[in-house]
Amino acid sequence: MWSVSEPASLPWTTEPIEPEDVLYEFDGPLTFTASFGPFEALFHHVGKRGNSHYYAVVETNGEAIDALREGALSVRGALNRPNMWVVDLSAALEVQRYWSCRQEDFPEKLLPQRNVPLFAYMEYAPDSLEEANAYFSISFTGDQISKKSIPFFMLKALIDNSYEAARRLLSPVFMAGAKSGTFDFPARAVAGSLIVSLDPPLINNARLRQRTADAVSLEEAQVSFTEQRSTFFEEAKELVAAANSGNVSDALAEERFALLDNIQHIIPSDQNLLDAVAFSARGAHGVLSVLVNEQTGTKLHRAFKRIERQAVTDFGRVEIVNSPSKTFVYRSSRGKQVTCIIPAESFVRLEENGELRNGSLVKVRGHLRKRPQRDEMVCELAPEFLPSPPPNLR
Repeated sequence: MWSVSEPASLPWTTEPIEPEDVLYEFDGPLTFTASFGPFEALFHHVGKRGNSHYYAVVETNGEAIDALREGALSVRGALNRPNMWVVDLSAALEVQRYWSCRQEDFPEKLLPQRNVPLFAYMEYAPDSLEEANAYFSISFTGDQISKKSIPFFMLKALIDNSYEAARRLLSPVFMAGAKSGTFDFPARAVAGSLIVSLDPPLINNARLRQRTADAVSLEEAQVSFTEQRSTFFEEAKELVAAANSGNVSDALAEERFALLDNIQHIIPSDQNLLDAVAFSARGAHGVLSVLVNEQTGTKLHRAFKRIERQAVTDFGRVEIVNSPSKTFVYRSSRGKQVTCIIPAESFVRLEENGELRNGSLVKVRGHLRKRPQRDEMVCELAPEFLPSPPPNLR
């Protein structure tokens, strides 16, 4: 681990450092770009002792600086390079000495906090360009997750749970429960991290047509995935804001039951080994992002457990219509098949007028009983049927 007591190198120049682009200053430049030998570098102030001002310095480029300024990249993310230098500058920005070290050997306490943007008015920023530029990404942090290693059992659980959650969170209702042969997301590995980074979905056109009651083109399906992604961020931010301001109300938890169910196994709480999870995506007008820390995640877990015992709202696609028993089975956006029990007179009416049929998209509200194979939903009122492609309801 680097420390100021280690042998330092002599200054490579007798000229003061000349900031080219001052990004943040307070009684002098604190974060700025400048030439550093043959390349452009980012300087970030990390400490002061006497006449020594210590800066963490990394090689950078225009893409990273633009993202940092726009709030699409955190300060920590902009410093996330394999090689780093610690430069001791005077108040006049004269080089007094410097050290070279690996990113992994730089003290954690001297780095900016995770997901903190350059300016205070920006709430949150991704810690890497891979997250900021992804169609959708999930980034995990925790005491046992490091650049060097992660426990194997934890890696397997997070990858498996992320796979299931991403498919459910991003799938339009008419694609609920579809297998990878119908659509899949090309994924990217991000070295030295636990980030699940996805590209736009690849959709099998033939299977798409088999799943929809009305013809849906590939272009319409792609738009539905993108809109569903936007809906996820809107609803997730709503839940996080409610949790951060106090507690999630029963009314909000009931309406967002499917979303809460889908993220249960990938958000932190006081019962698991995660400290935070960050969701990010490159949208049409900038980066979409939401951060769930341990305190927030614990409140979301508790809201979900509390609302499970009450009436909830669910969405899905009808797969089986059972006329003799006056019930139907739908595939929930939560991924499970659900046997839905509604008033007999409502079943007859909906079946006769053609609304209740295989492939129909449905919104139901009732008491849900989870079971190993197929859940059960008991509704006092008739379900609501949605157009195809549906509005972005979850």
